Amino acid sequence: MCKTDIKQIDVKTQSPYAVYVGDGIKGFVKEKLLDRVNFVITDSNVFSHHKDYIEDLAKDVFVLPAGEKSKNYNELLRIYDFLIEKGADRYSRLICVGGGVVGDIGGFASSTYMRGIGLVHLPTSLLAMVDSSIGGKTAINYKNYKNIIGSFYQPEGVFVDIDFLKTLPEREYISAFAEVIKYGIIRDRELFEFLCANVDAIKSKDKRVLRLVIEKSIKNKVEIVEEDEKEKGVRAILNFGHTFAHAIEGITDYGVYLHGEAVAIGMVMALGLSRRLDLIDEEVVEGLKQLLLRIGLPYRLDIDVDPEAMYEIMLKDKKNKESALRFVLTRGVGNSIISSGIAKEVIMDAINEGR
Repeated sequence: MCKTDIKQIDVKTQSPYAVYVGDGIKGFVKEKLLDRVNFVITDSNVFSHHKDYIEDLAKDVFVLPAGEKSKNYNELLRIYDFLIEKGADRYSRLICVGGGVVGDIGGFASSTYMRGIGLVHLPTSLLAMVDSSIGGKTAINYKNYKNIIGSFYQPEGVFVDIDFLKTLPEREYISAFAEVIKYGIIRDRELFEFLCANVDAIKSKDKRVLRLVIEKSIKNKVEIVEEDEKEKGVRAILNFGHTFAHAIEGITDYGVYLHGEAVAIGMVMALGLSRRLDLIDEEVVEGLKQLLLRIGLPYRLDIDVDPEAMYEIMLKDKKNKESALRFVLTRGVGNSIISSGIAKEVIMDAINEGR
């Protein structure tokens, strides 16, 4: 692939970097990373598909067990042990080759090992490509609290190679579209309408449509991160549906729903909350449900959960301020707001919206 086929999207944060988007850009990636001693963190699924390429990037590779349950303190300590044993110093670079779990825990290890070493993301899942690899959020889970221990730490670069999606399981591919739909609801009505009009192309993985969706999603994320790097204000809108979703993941011990599936259900709950506060009408809620259904995402829980237990998890959400639950709500597709001080009974009704 020639370099002109690679889209460069600059991220103007305090430590600026670029996101490169292309198809089959592995040679370009390797060329960009020759300037330093590299170490790789990946997971067992990605390593099984891309072993030769990963070992060509670095001779020392740490392989996590695949899945959200690996994003924990014990695995973090194992990564530190790996870096120490292999002689990584403060001039080394850690390359995260994988999805959101690899990027989150690998990014946190990078931000804390020797007070910070180089970090690069090579996202292999669609969800990581459009969301988690961009913006500098790193974290691990603790008990049933999602991402409650972490840091803001910007990478040196992000390389989005669409070619990796060839080995992505169908369920994970579909799951990622919850985060894409989120961008449409919170700020980009045009993207939401494009998704509604191109469901068949999305499901068939039409490369032109897929690349456009990825680039538009990245630009949405970058614009928000540039305005609010450490989530002191507007960046919080990226959590639309996530307060509910993290509670769903926690209460099911991260073993039932993929992150995007939980976000899809969480967005329906968030729209239900918006409707109960007279911010939107039922037509907006139904529009989201229909899009989720057509793409193949869930819009309600298919298992029995305790709403009170969900609410208790939500009370520990890291986005809360002075113990008050904060929610991202919407006045309509493309128009989001942040609200707090909502009565518990209204929140409980919204939880039941997705049950």
